[in-house]
Amino acid sequence: MTTQDRETRIVYTNGGAGWLIAALLLVVIGMGGFYLYQSGALTGSNDVSVTIDVPEEVVPAPPAE
Repeated sequence: MTTQDRETRIVYTNGGAGWLIAALLLVVIGMGGFYLYQSGALTGSNDVSVTIDVPEEVVPAPPAE
């Protein structure tokens, strides 16, 4: 019977898929930022004014005795 080799072997692979995904993500984020800048969303020039008109409280008359 032969003896088996039971040593731990680590195999390193040099795949570039992670770098490709990271580069694509950076491009998409850059394009989104450029779009937001061009549309004026990041300039702060859009002022929003909100007014709420609350009706006066109507108090019923006390009952007559």
